[in-house]
Amino acid sequence: RITYPLFLGTASALGVHPVAGVGSGGGRVSDCCIDAADEFVSCPRCSTPGPVVGQAPVQAHRPTAPAGSWRFCASLACDAVFFHHTDVVDESEAIAQVGRKALTKPIPVCFCFAHTRVDIDVDVAAHDGTSTIKTAVKAAVADGLCACEHLNPSGECCLPDVHRAVKDAQYLLRESVAGG
Repeated sequence: RITYPLFLGTASALGVHPVAGVGSGGGRVSDCCIDAADEFVSCPRCSTPGPVVGQAPVQAHRPTAPAGSWRFCASLACDAVFFHHTDVVDESEAIAQVGRKALTKPIPVCFCFAHTRVDIDVDVAAHDGTSTIKTAVKAAVADGLCACEHLNPSGECCLPDVHRAVKDAQYLLRESVAGG
């Protein structure tokens, strides 16, 4: 198991992409996150079918989330954010916005692991201009433990946004040091 710094949980590093059980090379690596019998599983609260996002994004909000084929509920009318069979992580448990859900929570720079701009500013200041969050997010993406296509409203990878936020935080840190 690899522990990603500042993530609120750990993620298995078995080379299995939590979305559709596909490894980085595109070949099927494992069926740990996919159960053919539940290919079209619906949210237990609103019956909206949800895409598999895996365990890692859920652990940012609920560190004790068990392994499995966690899914994202995209229905704006439903308070469920993630679900796995009858287990639900709802908007009250979310520590940051997830996609277009939990809109009263802080806006993340990284939607998969709920890192906000404030988190990155604090991280860069605490580590003399470097970011452990950026390192951790890059490692998680390389291990296939993200679900940007489902959780980021743009459908894009969050890494460029994380990089920009780190650069902004580094600039602010240099300015505050230069300004006294």
